[in-house]
Amino acid sequence: MHLLVRNLPNFCSGMMFTLVGVGFSIGATTYQVGTVAEMGPGYFPLVLGGLLAILGLVITARSMLVDERDGSISLKLRPILFVLGSVTLFAAMLANAGLVASSLVLVVAGAFASEEFSWKYVVPTALLLIVASYLIFVYGLGLPMPVWPRGW
Repeated sequence: MHLLVRNLPNFCSGMMFTLVGVGFSIGATTYQVGTVAEMGPGYFPLVLGGLLAILGLVITARSMLVDERDGSISLKLRPILFVLGSVTLFAAMLANAGLVASSLVLVVAGAFASEEFSWKYVVPTALLLIVASYLIFVYGLGLPMPVWPRGW
């Protein structure tokens, strides 16, 4: 998380504001909301919850983009693209390539997100994830997912 978050206290408070705002907005829909001309009892909490959620998203985004030390704005695309790409590849590969190969691709592609990439950390992490995933999902929960590529 330290790759994307430049100000952890602001990130946490922004996430809290967002979650509380969304919660209040969802809770307000259990009351009659009404319209702007005829407001119901749920209208005011819905609007305030929405505003709080928007404020939280702004604070969260700012904590990820603005360096508080010098005020510079930068967006690190490398971690975002590699992490999202690795998860997307895992999901696309799982049915045909199996759990072992998909997990290996997930860890290796995700590791390229870091500027401190090192094979000595990637290989043990990949092996640990593969073994843990097999033990938890295939053996423990009995999920019907392929472990090996099709045709093996």
